[in-house]
Amino acid sequence: MTVLEGMHWGEARLLEKGIDNARFDADLLLAGVLDVSRDRLYLDRDLNLSGQEEADYRGVILRRAEHEPLQYILKSQDFMGLSFCVDERVLIPRADSELLVEKWLELVRLEDGQERDQLIKVVDLCTGSGALAISMAHYYPKVEMVGTDLSHDALDVARENARRLGVSVQWRQGDFVRPIQGERWDYIITNPPYVSAEEYCQCAPEIFREPSIAFLGGQDGLDFYRKLAEETRVLLNSQGKVLMEIGWQQANSVCEIFRMRGFETQVFSDLAGHDRVIIAR
Repeated sequence: MTVLEGMHWGEARLLEKGIDNARFDADLLLAGVLDVSRDRLYLDRDLNLSGQEEADYRGVILRRAEHEPLQYILKSQDFMGLSFCVDERVLIPRADSELLVEKWLELVRLEDGQERDQLIKVVDLCTGSGALAISMAHYYPKVEMVGTDLSHDALDVARENARRLGVSVQWRQGDFVRPIQGERWDYIITNPPYVSAEEYCQCAPEIFREPSIAFLGGQDGLDFYRKLAEETRVLLNSQGKVLMEIGWQQANSVCEIFRMRGFETQVFSDLAGHDRVIIAR
C-alpha cells in the first residue's frame, strides 16, 4: 500500500461508517502513524508503507470507524495555540471555549494598571484537561491559578499537560466549590456541564465516548449555574467576577439565575454569532 492508496482506503472505510470529514480524518491518522505533517503525505504519496505502518494505520482507521474521537486516537488537541494531551478521561477542548480565555485576558489586561499587592487569584472549576487554566496562566503568568475537578483521573491529565507546557497551576480534587471554600477569588472561571438530558440523547456518537459527567447539567442543563449563582457570592472578592461558558440557547436563563442572586451580567457571542460566554459580577 502506498501513502496515496492508504489515504484513499482510509477515506473509503470512514465514509462507509458515516464519519464526517472522512478524508481529513484519514489523512491525519496516517500522518500520525508516520509521524509526519499532513502536507508531507502528498509530497511522499508514492512511497510504500512498511508492513508495521500499514497494520498500525488499519488499526487506527478501524477505531475511528467505530466513532472513537479523532483526538483520543491521536492523543492530542490544539487549544489557544497550545497542544494538549487528551484521552477518554477528559472532555476534548473545543474552539468555542477559547472565547472564555480571550475575554478573561481582555479583563486582566485592562486591570493591569491597578496596584496589587498579590497575584490575581483565579480558579477554574471543572478543569478537565486543564485547557482553560493552563492557557490563562501561559498567556498571563501573573496569576495564582487553581484548577479543580471531581475526577482524580482528569486531574492526572491536567497535571501532565501543565508539566509538558511548563505552566504552574495548583490542582485540587473535589466536588464543585468544596475544594475552594473559605477562600476569596478575583475570578471564578468555568466551562461546566450544561447539556440537558434531552439534548444529550440526540448527540453525535462520538460524544458518548467522552465523560458524560462533563456534559450532563441536569434535566434542563442549568443545574450547575443555579449552584454557581448560589455559592459564589461568598467566594468572590469585592470586585470579583464569574466567567462561564454556556449553551447557545441558555443566555437568558443563565442571566436570570444570576440576576436573582444580585449579579450584573454581560453576554458575549462566538464567531458563529451564538451566545457563548457570560461575565457575572
